[in-house]
Order: sequence, then C-alpha cells, then structure tokens
Amino acid sequence: MWILAGIAVMALLLMVERWAGISRRADIDAPRFVDRLLQMIKDGKPADAYALCCSGKDKVLPLVLGAGIKRATIAQEMVPLAMEEESLHIIPVLERRLNWIATLGNLATLLGLMGTIYGLIIAFAAVGQPGISPMEKSSMLAVGISAAMNTTLLGLIIAVPCILVYSMLKVRIDETIAELDRYAVAVMKVLMPEQGMSRNYRISDRRVRGEIDTEPNIVPFMNLMVVLIPMLLSQSEFIKIGMIELKLPESSAGGGGGGATQGVAKVDLGIVITKKGFNLFHYFKKDTSVSGDAEIPLIDGKYDFAALNRQVAEIKRKTLCEIIRLTKPDLAPETELWKLSYLYTRNDLKSLKLFEDHENVKIVADDKINYQTVVSVMDAARGAVTASGNVTLFPNVSIAGGIIQ
Repeated sequence: MWILAGIAVMALLLMVERWAGISRRADIDAPRFVDRLLQMIKDGKPADAYALCCSGKDKVLPLVLGAGIKRATIAQEMVPLAMEEESLHIIPVLERRLNWIATLGNLATLLGLMGTIYGLIIAFAAVGQPGISPMEKSSMLAVGISAAMNTTLLGLIIAVPCILVYSMLKVRIDETIAELDRYAVAVMKVLMPEQGMSRNYRISDRRVRGEIDTEPNIVPFMNLMVVLIPMLLSQSEFIKIGMIELKLPESSAGGGGGGATQGVAKVDLGIVITKKGFNLFHYFKKDTSVSGDAEIPLIDGKYDFAALNRQVAEIKRKTLCEIIRLTKPDLAPETELWKLSYLYTRNDLKSLKLFEDHENVKIVADDKINYQTVVSVMDAARGAVTASGNVTLFPNVSIAGGIIQ
C-alpha cells in the first residue's frame, strides 16, 4: 500500500508537469497567427514574419514555421527539410515522459494484483493453522480477503486516472501535430510558389515512419484480474463453507446432569431437531426426560433459531462461569457472557479439567430434516452476537441423523 501511495504521488506530479508543459507549447490561436504570417510573407516582409515566429518563444507552431522562413532566405528548396528537422526536435519534447504516465498506471494495477494474491496467501495460511476454531478461521479468512482486495482497489484508483490523462494528452499531441502539418504546408506553398507540393505531404512523416510503438498494453493484465480474482473469491467461499468441522458423535456414559463429579464434569450439550422444534440436553438441565413437546417449539411453522441461540449462549455463560470460579470464587454468577469469555481467554484456563468439552456440541436430527435447517442450527450454536462483540459458543460440531437436501 505504501509503494502504491508513492506511485500515486509520482503519477500526480508527472501528470501535472506534462499537462502544463504540453499546454504551454501547444496553446496558440493558430488560424490567426498563420494568417498574419502569410500576409507578411506576401507583402515581402520575411524578416517581420520570422520575428513574429520568434515572439512565440517555445511554442511548437512558431518554432517549426520560423525554421522554414529562416531557411527560405538562403535556399527555397531547403524549406521542407528545415521544417522537418525542427519537427523532429520539437515533437519528442511534447512526448517526453508521456509513456511514464501509462507505465505507472500499469505498474499500479500489477502491484495491486500482486498485493491481492499475497494477501490471499497470508489469509489461507492463517486459516490452515491448527488449533483455531472454525468461526475464527472464517473471520480470519474474511479479514484477509478484505485487506487483500484493498490493494487492488487502490491500484485501480491510481491506474484509471493515469490511463485517462495519458489518453487525453496523447490526443492533444496528435491534434497539435495534425495542426502543424496543415499550416506548414500552407506556409510552404507561399514560400515556394514555383514548386508544387504533394497533396499528402506532411512534415511529420519522417517521425511517423521511424516511430516505434512503445505504449504499454494493459489489456492482458486486466484480463488476468477479471479471471483470477473472481476465481479466488469463489474458492475462498467454498473454503469458508468447509470451515465447519464435523465429528462423529462421541460415546457418553450419560446425558449430563449431576451424576459426574465436579473435577470431570462435562457440558455434554446436545441439540435434537424434531418436526416440532428443538430439544436441548446439557449438564445444567435438571429434567432430562423426553416429552412429546419441543422445548423450543415452532413459531408459525418455522424454527425459532433466535431462541435457540439465546439458550445456547446461556449454557455457555453458565459453563464459563463455573470454570472461572475455580480460580475466582467471588465471581458473580450473573456475569455477562462477553466478560466471561474475555476472562477465560486472558487467564488461559484451558488446562482446567472442568467442562473440557465446553466447545463441543452434538446435533441430532430426525429423519427427513432439511439440510438448511441443520446448517442454521450449527450457526446458532457456534457463535453469538453481544453488545460488546461476537462471542464463540460451541464451534466443534458433531452431527448425526437422517438429513436430506
């Protein structure tokens, strides 16, 4: 990004300098100037005509026409050669450093693309690190891709004005050269009345024949970006979907409850998806009997994922509270979830044996439960949004049941 910022400054200074330089040399009222010049030549005042050209200082048209008028006082047949030589000198002055603008624009585009690819490499490398929860992996991937795309955006922000200004200046130079050819022929016809001029003669022909096209071509680079970036984004979306880690259900001696001692207690969170709604089983649930009604019933025929998320978040809050109270007995039982998550992470309490499965959830679905319903249950169980930010709940998912599309 800092390299692109430096290129932006260089391109801006170069565009301002070239615009001012070309405008200073090309801005002239050509018809009026040439009419006065031709009138002086017809009146037999070549010295006055040459002085008029000299008054134009470094402007293109007066310099070229003045060279021809000066040479006409020595040998009329040398007038075309004198104008051609002067044009070979002055036209490259107009085009000086012009290609640098296009080059900087192309360079900004390439650096933006390179930054994007590098950022994606870093993002994928971070996602591939072991010991990171799926929710954190998805967040890291999204942040990495966002940061990577910023370089492409900045590169294009620089490249578009560069190419636009380059094209405008190129057109301005071409118009100046065409104007020079037209009026040079008109002056030569007056200076050399006895010699016929070819209808297609132009004093810039020698330059055109010897010119090599050095303009950078941005089309292949843009084609690369158009194909590569959407491909990378589509692949990253598949990777993001694949971040949900599915595990086979572990065998359990019981459905939770108070049968286990505190030192080896487990949350043993389970979510059962039925046609009537959701049932939850966990350590803090006193009544583990199964009834015909759902604990979180359907609302207007639809599953209440928000209520499920609230209950799962409360289970997580109670779990973290019990774990942290091993080291902080005076911890208030009503402490909010985000603060408990912060205390758990800051104090690095992973070594404690209590509720070792506090990141695990088992999802069991009845036969013919829609696939999207299961995915939404996973989302509701894996994380919660609080007033102080996102909190990870139970990111490690074990799944079983008769799921269909």
